[in-house]
Amino acid sequence: MKKLLICAVLIISSTTSIPAFSGSCDYSWQSAKDGSSCGDRAADRRAGGR
Repeated sequence: MKKLLICAVLIISSTTSIPAFSGSCDYSWQSAKDGSSCGDRAADRRAGGR
């Protein structure tokens, strides 16, 4: 539970410090240019990243 809370805080703080924009799927929580969720297509989910 403590790890989940820490992860939630980190995600919230990173989303507020990084401007939300469409297009580049660097992180799974971002949106692609077509408005769909990046999810598993994001660099942070792929082996080797970008």
